[in-house]
Amino acid sequence: MEGTHSPESISHSVSLRRASPEDLNFLFTVSTEAMRPVIETLNPDKVFNREEELKKYKEKFKPEDIEVIQYGGQDVGRLRVVRSNESIYVGGIQILPEYQRQGIGSAIFSDLISESEQTGLPIILEVHDVNEQARSFYQKLGFQEGEQVNDQKIMKYIPKHS
Repeated sequence: MEGTHSPESISHSVSLRRASPEDLNFLFTVSTEAMRPVIETLNPDKVFNREEELKKYKEKFKPEDIEVIQYGGQDVGRLRVVRSNESIYVGGIQILPEYQRQGIGSAIFSDLISESEQTGLPIILEVHDVNEQARSFYQKLGFQEGEQVNDQKIMKYIPKHS
């Protein structure tokens, strides 16, 4: 993909669909590819065993809790959001590396921030300390760093009209 896109043209190209059991391998690939730099930084000596990791992923896989991020009709990522009376919790967003930095995450978070402003609920997520790119992305969107939990920071977006 070349060039920059206006946020409006991006948001019209980004959609979400509920994951199904058939999405298991795709979602595993998204998860492992998007998180590879973080995992390799945290565990530089670990040898990635695809079969073993896929088995662990399959055991925890709940497609009903995951949405597939689509861009221009193409499956490009995964999103898990848990909504409660207290918050909008982003339990994970990963986008395939070749689709990163194209405004897809910004389009997703634009909708979540609108939802936060309308409901008055904060958005909460965790980000690995070593994932500077993600931390910077969230800070630009107005998220603030909170408490430290193991090797992750809790980040919150507090709606302006809460």
